[in-house]
Amino acid sequence: MFQKLYLERTGCYGTCPIFYVEVYSDGTLNWNGEMFVSHIGKKSFTISEKKIQKLNDLIESFDYRHYTYEPGDLFATDHPHCITRVEFEDGFVNEVDHYLGNQDSFVNESKHSIANLEKFENKVEQILGIRQLIKQTLYIYHVYTEDKEVESVVSAPNQEKALEMVVEKYGDRDWWVRRIGRDTTGALWSYVVIEKN
Repeated sequence: MFQKLYLERTGCYGTCPIFYVEVYSDGTLNWNGEMFVSHIGKKSFTISEKKIQKLNDLIESFDYRHYTYEPGDLFATDHPHCITRVEFEDGFVNEVDHYLGNQDSFVNESKHSIANLEKFENKVEQILGIRQLIKQTLYIYHVYTEDKEVESVVSAPNQEKALEMVVEKYGDRDWWVRRIGRDTTGALWSYVVIEKN
C-alpha cells in the first residue's frame, strides 16, 4: 500500500499547466495550482476509499516500485516534465522525472514503456478527479431580464456562476438564464463575452 503519492507538472515554453498534487492513503488530497490551470492556489479535499484503492491497484499493476525511467530514443525540446513520487508504507520511495519530450521511435510493448508511463500519469489524474482543477469545462450562457433591458452572454462552468457574474455587476433582479452551448475558446476562467444594457 502506498503512504503518499505526489504528481507535478512543470512549465514549458507555452501555456502548459503548472501544478502539483499530493494524496495520502487516508484520502487527504492537497492541490496547488501555479499557472495555466483553472484553479490557481491551494485547495484541499478528501477522496473516497474506493479511489484510494484504485490508486493503489494502479501503482501495483504498473509496478511503480520497480520502475526505472529510461528516456526514449527521440527527443523534442520545449516540453514539460511530469514528476511522480510514491512513498510506500515500508518507507521505500521511488521518484520518476518524466520529460514529455522523450519518446520511443518504435512501438514498445513493455510494461514500463514511455507510452505506458504517460497512461499511468493520466490515469492518476483521472482517479484523483482533478481534471476540472486543471481545465474546467466552460459553457456559454445568455443571462437577461424578462424585458431584455439588460443582457449578457457569459462563459462559466455552470449556471450559478454565470448568474453570479451578472448579479455582481447589475444587482439582484428577475434574471432569466439560458445555456447556449459549450465554450470552445480553450479559456481557463469565466469571462463576459458580450453585454448590453
